[in-house]
Amino acid sequence: MASLSRVLRVAATCPRGRAAWNLGLQPLATEARPTTEKSVPYQRTLKEEAQGASVVPQGPSQPLPSTANVVVIGGGSLGCQTLYHLAKLGVGGAVLLERERLTSGTTWHTAGLLWQLRPSDVEVELLAHTRQVVSRDLEEETGLHTGWIQNGGLFIASNQQRLNEYKRLMSLGKAYGIESHVLSPAETKSLYPLMNV
Repeated sequence: MASLSRVLRVAATCPRGRAAWNLGLQPLATEARPTTEKSVPYQRTLKEEAQGASVVPQGPSQPLPSTANVVVIGGGSLGCQTLYHLAKLGVGGAVLLERERLTSGTTWHTAGLLWQLRPSDVEVELLAHTRQVVSRDLEEETGLHTGWIQNGGLFIASNQQRLNEYKRLMSLGKAYGIESHVLSPAETKSLYPLMNV
């Protein structure tokens, strides 16, 4: 996802050929003040704690402005895409807040996967749009490859309740034209031989 972060930064700063829409927003204050950090017990990772490494508290990558027109919380795939679209619309004074690095949260935990099936139709449509932007639009706009690889995934049901949930997801997927199947343990094992079924 590091290449995606780079592409999003380039795309957000590209000049646009059309005038920005008047969205009635106030310009961002130019005076920026650094934030102060609280002393929190979880600033050290378990590995650093075990090694006895001293951790120097790190502040934001840039001083936070005193005001903002829009604050996007979370720098995952959807947060980055939201900021990207705001920049394309000409919205000034937008700030993205992430507790670590861009895409280091849930987006990282799924290894950059943008699942096609989610419990609500709104999420399914948002993710479809995100895949469109990441897999085609950004590369066409910036000339930079995002690193997108189209692949599939497995949801694993370990009980009947979870299996029923995945069957509902499959039905929703069919309504949106998303290929999805409920597999038997043997079929799953043939797709992923390392799985303990």
